[in-house]
Order: sequence, then structure tokens, then C-alpha cells
Amino acid sequence: MKYLFASCAALGLMMMTTTVSAHTSPEDIAARCVGNVNGIVDRCQNAAADETVECVQMIQRLLADGQERAARDAARKCIRSATTRTEKCANRVNRICNACIEKLVSMGATQLARRVNNVCEDAISDLRSTLQREKNAIRNAFGG
Repeated sequence: MKYLFASCAALGLMMMTTTVSAHTSPEDIAARCVGNVNGIVDRCQNAAADETVECVQMIQRLLADGQERAARDAARKCIRSATTRTEKCANRVNRICNACIEKLVSMGATQLARRVNNVCEDAISDLRSTLQREKNAIRNAFGG
């Protein structure tokens, strides 16, 4: 699963960089960049939702079996995994955004570059919010 996710992200980045270097309008470049960023955020949020459900169920099973220490260890691992995934997603978003913004600025489309930058900042914020919700859900599995 991680390999597939990484491959898709790499393919998206390669497609974006070849697209950026092609002779297209700044609007087309910005639209492709925003589409790529939104796709990364969607995939990361879906992965977070799936992982959260699995972690909460595992923690609840361990607690039901009286294995509180194992449940706490599982929670720590889940939070570490969620944090790592979020960092990787944010790094992908940043790489795409930096390349797009650089290209747009070099084309003289600074207003469009600013708008893309705003989308990128919102995407990173969304990823952070998703991580916080995931951590809260995992912690709440212990009863609040």
C-alpha cells in the first residue's frame, strides 16, 4: 500500500514537472498544480480515516482484553505512523507547490502564483487538522 501510494505521488510529480515544462498557459499550470495538491490531500485524508478506524478498533480490543499497556503502545505507534504519513504528504504538497510557484513566477504570473500558494497553505493546514483529529480519536479510544 505504501509503495503504491509513493508510486502514485512520484508519478504525479513527474507528470506535473513535465507538464510545467511544456508550453502551456499559466492558468493551465496552476489548475494542474491545484488538482495534484487536492489529490494528495484527498488520498492522505482517506488513508488517515482508514488507519484511525483500524487503530481505534485495535485499542478497544486490547482494552476489552485487559491489556492496557499493549493498548497504550499501540496508540503510540498509531500516532507515530499518522505523524509520519502527514509529514510525507505535506512534503509532497510542498514539492509540487514550490515547483509550480517557481514556474508561475518565472512566467510573470505572480498573482496566480500567490493564489496557488494560498491553496497550498490551506492544503497543509487541512493535513494538520486531519492529523489532530486522528490523534484525538486515538486518545479518545481510552475513554476520553
